[in-house]
Amino acid sequence: MLRLEHLFSQARHYLAGNASWDSRVFIATLMNILDLFSRGDLKTEILKEVERATNNLKRLMEYPNVDHTRLKTILRALDHVYNGLHGTNHQLGQTLREDEFLAGIRQRTSIPGGTCDFDLPAFHQWLQRPSDQRAAAQTEWFSSLEAVRQAVELVLKLIRNSAEFSEQMAEGGAYQQALDPNQPYQLIRIQLPSNASYYPEVSGGRHRFTIRFLSLTDNKRPKQTNEDLQFQVACCNL
Repeated sequence: MLRLEHLFSQARHYLAGNASWDSRVFIATLMNILDLFSRGDLKTEILKEVERATNNLKRLMEYPNVDHTRLKTILRALDHVYNGLHGTNHQLGQTLREDEFLAGIRQRTSIPGGTCDFDLPAFHQWLQRPSDQRAAAQTEWFSSLEAVRQAVELVLKLIRNSAEFSEQMAEGGAYQQALDPNQPYQLIRIQLPSNASYYPEVSGGRHRFTIRFLSLTDNKRPKQTNEDLQFQVACCNL
């Protein structure tokens, strides 16, 4: 789901561009999405996540201190994305797979440089069309993925918002935290300053996780920092 979210965001970015290179990257991103859609259980797994989130949130209706108006709004949104995804009777991405123009491009994307103009003259000619014509086609292709996109983004948003960040200290660039094995944590979020010269590497399991903060050396090889670093972490469990 995180990979899909990333690809949907990338597709949206290049969908807004007018250049032919924007169209190239947009279509390459669609091909990556279709590759993820090739997992036969993907639709079932996303529906399970939506259903699980719905059931967990419905339990909150019993508590008097909960904002019931907001909760009902969220439950309606979950019901909407569930029905939208469940209502797609065909395989995810089937509309794009059956598009003869896109199928020809997809066959060549596994080859380095396989979408060059001499390999795919029809694609090259299409890229020369006015930007508004290309945008109309791209919008239509992308809209066929809307049910999946809405479900993925809503579930991930709810998971991310299920926990607050807490300030922590990584002594010598390393941090470890115990987890309750009875709690099904789904996501660990780490927040760093935007100008940080280091990045986190996470490993762990049901009982604990470890974060090592690394930075790139002059020869571009990662090395764990030996500084004590403040950062924020949230263990998300919806």
